[in-house]
Amino acid sequence: MWQKEILMGLHDSDKNYDVILIDTSIFDGNGLRLETGLLGKLRQFKKTDIDVLLPDVIKNEVQSHLEKKIKVSRSALEKSINDAGDHLFFDGSALNEAKKLLIDSDEIEKLAQSRLDNFVNDTNALEIECNDYVSVGEVLGQYFSNQPPFSETGKKKNEFPDAIVLLATEEWAKREEKSVLAIAKDKDWRSYCESSSNIDYEEDFTAGLVSFNDATAPFAFVECLIKHMEKDTAQSFITKVENELKFVLEGFTPDQDAESQFYWEPEGSHGWFESFSFIDEAFRIIEADQDYLVLEARAEITVGSEGEFSLSVHDSIDKDYVGLGSTSVSTEETFESALLITISGELTDDIEAIEVEEVEVVDPIRTIHFGTLELDFGEYE
Repeated sequence: MWQKEILMGLHDSDKNYDVILIDTSIFDGNGLRLETGLLGKLRQFKKTDIDVLLPDVIKNEVQSHLEKKIKVSRSALEKSINDAGDHLFFDGSALNEAKKLLIDSDEIEKLAQSRLDNFVNDTNALEIECNDYVSVGEVLGQYFSNQPPFSETGKKKNEFPDAIVLLATEEWAKREEKSVLAIAKDKDWRSYCESSSNIDYEEDFTAGLVSFNDATAPFAFVECLIKHMEKDTAQSFITKVENELKFVLEGFTPDQDAESQFYWEPEGSHGWFESFSFIDEAFRIIEADQDYLVLEARAEITVGSEGEFSLSVHDSIDKDYVGLGSTSVSTEETFESALLITISGELTDDIEAIEVEEVEVVDPIRTIHFGTLELDFGEYE
């Protein structure tokens, strides 16, 4: 049965918070995608009195992790370009300038810093220097007395950044008389916040964002949408979501996986949308404005895909691989993901009047298994 989800978390869902604090674990858990997904929805706070608090310790950790992610992505891109060199980037190719731009550009080295700077600007994040609010003596005092966020066992040195952030935030919130909701997936943060006077803890990022969206009209609309779902009278809304998913997933290129008695190499793939259904008994308000509303819901999505593979076998005499031709395989696969659904229009009982402006698949499928590859004997007939 469709029903509005009760917020799950350790914080007081009826409490009004002045500040949201995002731990590095949440940035990492959302793929460091600062511009899209749930991290992208932090932009909404720029237009409000809510502060996105960004201590220097967390900012530096996020930048370091971004730099590593970009380095790995650049290496993968460079390998792909080199693999395609014979056919795309040969001497005299008009595409060599594009290769130079992609691989040798100085902009890649600056991407982590520029993306983080844009994030700070887009969210109007409030940056603080932890050193201004906590001393080394305070941190060491927590450390030697095994007080949260330091554990009694384990590698306590790894918890120093957490301790610095939390103690500094505690003091900052006390001075500014602010109430902070900390979003983290970290048991040490949870332990600390249980006894904190100024910081509450929530590990569900979505639930944390929902805490800041308590406008009457959006919640009334969600209640109405759920009732239409229960009565099977929300087909117009479902169709609009489906159409957006078709657009988003048309022509996506998954990584290829397969099994075979032969040696195989991927030669390219493409995929398309087949169908979807909502599986989570919840529509949660992620962002609310006068002109639009962003809802999160969980869905089961089925996609179709076609993959091309080349097959070969190892010649034990010549110590080389002998090509056996290629094969094309089609398959379907189903995966689960959260959807971010942006709607516009009057938030009334008339569900058909609202427009679905955008649907974002938060956790898209990355790899598709094409089963067992066999020789395509049709080529030899």
